[in-house]
Amino acid sequence: MIECDMHIHSIRSTCGFHTLLEIVSIMRGKGQKGFALTDHGPALGTPQSHFSVMLRRMPLVIEGVRVFKGIESSVMNAEGELDIPLFEGTRYEVILAGLHPHGTFTVSRGIEENTRALVNAMQKNPEIKCITHPTFTNLPVDLDILTDTAAANNVALEINNSHLRTSKANRETIPRLLELVIEKNAPLMINSDGHMFTEMGEYAEALAFLEPYGIDRFRVVNRTLESTLEFLGLEK
Repeated sequence: MIECDMHIHSIRSTCGFHTLLEIVSIMRGKGQKGFALTDHGPALGTPQSHFSVMLRRMPLVIEGVRVFKGIESSVMNAEGELDIPLFEGTRYEVILAGLHPHGTFTVSRGIEENTRALVNAMQKNPEIKCITHPTFTNLPVDLDILTDTAAANNVALEINNSHLRTSKANRETIPRLLELVIEKNAPLMINSDGHMFTEMGEYAEALAFLEPYGIDRFRVVNRTLESTLEFLGLEK
């Protein structure tokens, strides 16, 4: 159903359990055609050297699996600044951005400011391809405003399977998000946010929310390897 998991953490994130090659093996075993290595940005402890080596040296295909060079950046403040290390002559293939409970957002700043942070991030950083876990219970946002901005900027909104499994997602807001995504034709990503092998490439709880509507009503951009590459503007 979903061929590319675009939100995966390795051991380089302080919360990940597996090396890159272990993740490749896990993904092959689950029939995934690709995944994005999206370790947290430096604000959450990942060393900048990790991103430099990944961008400059990591092959695009490892053991037959397409590995996208990515990052899950943190939105640092209401102005939409990101914690992304940049290196001359290289580029990320996919940038995810989201609110995380640290710094300015250690606790919620309220729906208005939380929303403004994500809106500014999308408008000021056109390289962002996905907003992660927008239904995070601890950091609520205005989904109507968020989907307006996501649709206008062609940024995918995520249904995060791990947040559902760990009770971090506000399940009551997900149907409203999906209705707005359909209404505005905003792109959607179904991701695992996998930190260990039991989570990676797993989407059952997220897909269950789409079933009443029919998955074909959504622009699920990572549904196939081809649709993922097209959405990111990349060659195979």
